[in-house]
Amino acid sequence: MKLSTLLAAAALCMTSGAALADSYGNDDKPAHTDVSYDYVADAKGMTVYIFDNDAWEKSSCYDGCAADWPPFHAKKDAVAYGHFTVMKRADNSYQWAWQGKPLYYWKGDKTPGDTYGDGMGGLWHVVYH
Repeated sequence: MKLSTLLAAAALCMTSGAALADSYGNDDKPAHTDVSYDYVADAKGMTVYIFDNDAWEKSSCYDGCAADWPPFHAKKDAVAYGHFTVMKRADNSYQWAWQGKPLYYWKGDKTPGDTYGDGMGGLWHVVYH
């Protein structure tokens, strides 16, 4: 179990602007940003979303869907913490989940703090603490 993974997951729960490590493994440590979030974001401040069509720790977003809504990937050895779990996707990659709901990015969010995917199609939602 990696302490940095635990710390990253713990930071995701905070509202001080701390967030989970970058989903592609570029940063193992929690990060503080200049923006104070009341919603879940990664270490770079990029918002993550949940999809109403997903089941408990099971993604229904692949192929074209995943091109628009990239999964918030987790490392294979990432450790669940609090409301955050790590789930294995059908493609054998790993993804962070919030209370069992897989987490995603929206391709239309370009800068930290963007929430353009919120409410998209009535099915995609920002994750609030």
